[in-house]
Amino acid sequence: WVEQRRWRHTSTSGIMAFRAATVACTVSAAVACSNLLLSPGATVDESSIISYNADSVELYGSLYHYPASKNKKGSMRDVYNWDEGTFMGQIPEAEETYNVIGNMNEYALTIGETTAGGLEDLQGTQSKAIIDYGSLIYITLQRSKTAREAIKTIGDLMDNYGYASEGESFSIADPNEVWVMEIMGKGEYELGAVWVARKIPDGYVSGHANQMRITTFPLDKPDDTLYSKDVITFARKIGAFDGADEDFSFSDVYDPVTFEGARFCEGRVWSFFGSIMGQEWADQYADYAMGFNLTNRMPLWVQPPTKISALDVMEHMRNHFEGSSLAFTEDVGAGAFESPYRWRPLTWDLNDKTYVNERAIGTQQTGWNFVAQMRRSLPRELGGLLWFGVDDSATTVRFPIFGSATSPPSAFAGAGTQDGVTPPMFDFNMDSAHNVFNLVANWAYTRWNIMYPELKAKIMAKEQQYWADVQAVTADALQIYNSKGPEAAVEYTTEFSSKVGNALVKEWGALFGQMFSKYRDGYTITPNPESTACGCTTENPGYGDKTYQRIVDETGDQYLDMDYAVKAEQATGKPKTRSKLALKALR
Repeated sequence: WVEQRRWRHTSTSGIMAFRAATVACTVSAAVACSNLLLSPGATVDESSIISYNADSVELYGSLYHYPASKNKKGSMRDVYNWDEGTFMGQIPEAEETYNVIGNMNEYALTIGETTAGGLEDLQGTQSKAIIDYGSLIYITLQRSKTAREAIKTIGDLMDNYGYASEGESFSIADPNEVWVMEIMGKGEYELGAVWVARKIPDGYVSGHANQMRITTFPLDKPDDTLYSKDVITFARKIGAFDGADEDFSFSDVYDPVTFEGARFCEGRVWSFFGSIMGQEWADQYADYAMGFNLTNRMPLWVQPPTKISALDVMEHMRNHFEGSSLAFTEDVGAGAFESPYRWRPLTWDLNDKTYVNERAIGTQQTGWNFVAQMRRSLPRELGGLLWFGVDDSATTVRFPIFGSATSPPSAFAGAGTQDGVTPPMFDFNMDSAHNVFNLVANWAYTRWNIMYPELKAKIMAKEQQYWADVQAVTADALQIYNSKGPEAAVEYTTEFSSKVGNALVKEWGALFGQMFSKYRDGYTITPNPESTACGCTTENPGYGDKTYQRIVDETGDQYLDMDYAVKAEQATGKPKTRSKLALKALR
């Protein structure tokens, strides 16, 4: 079920020319982020859940913290561009701000995003703007208690201080409601941005991944649809739309779907929807996800046949199109070890043609990621739970930290470019979650189909352990809350998360050492106390028949072993010559 209608194409050539400007933005946007959104009625424990991969190789994996504060009237705050770390200007500070840990605040309000790009003339060119998408997120989290309040805050900030970023899709959720908000700046035409926000119907799930997805929307249902007053009139003003108001499609006007928008971006949403809705659903929209039929747009949300847990969402965030028509572990690009990764750039040219690499949810350049769980059955100080990880969402472990936490674990702590701080990208130490998880991931990339099954089993065991721990800790915290008050409960949960996070980094650093020793030099080396030679057993798994066949097909007899001496000597009765392959140096 979906309350969207497909956009009716208008024939004005000027509008079509204006829309063509979007193509130049699509590739840069496609390397960014992925969000999944689940309404309370779609989850096992009736939590609101959103997930977010912050995908940028320039993003350092750390957990931001903004303590709650009381500020003098007239105080100002500095604003920095999240992507660039450049100073934007100052805005008045709120007299009261709320505690924020990562992308969740003490009221369990959570915000994620994916960059969509959109019309080229409207993004990142607003010279008088002093608010970008990153500062919008963290300022809003410090000033808002609910998703609806956050949407209003974002709209007001853009009206007052402009919008200096590309088109964005925001995931905004509290314990009761989950919204998707899409934003397009006004370029140099005007200060600010146009936007539309839609509430995910209870019992449904949604997703977005660098392509705007809200098409037509009701103009008279403020309970589930909010929008800027000029969202349609601005499009008319700049010549991007000339149809009837009821036919206005935000996505089709401000970020029309192209091949790249479907293949790189919508494909990720399709992989999530397909994995929960089944093969028949996936087949229905496969031609759209592959970029072959751009009129066959997917619905904005779907109703899953079974309830989904936070642990399930963590698994969905490890998605590489496994088992689908976009799976890419079988072709030559996957190498001998069936890698679901392709090093950037995302496209490549050969013989005057441009080709693509697939863009999955799990990707190597993720800075940090989370699955946010907002539990409405608990007091606000205990209801927000951020399952936070750094680096690739397929190779990380997400540890739990409560939204009211007054400090992050030291191994994850750090400020970001949105605070004017350049991250310590080249300051390597094994006490840093960023460094440790990147080490493990990059080692696993080298022989994926051999190492990842072992790594994934450890990841899942750890997350399941944390899941059980959280149930017990929440029960204890609730008792403390009722007997000693909220402050004591927050202190207890903060200490729990700090210990868990720091212990995880130490354990994962040790895991890297174990996996390095086990898988070095292309071998699989396991302990064997009965071996006096090395205390180990060694195996050399090689490359597999598919790779060997490919080598033979490409090279013929170039690598054919022509040594028939052993067979010849055996046939004539001469003494046998030992095969060189028996030598230890050649094993």
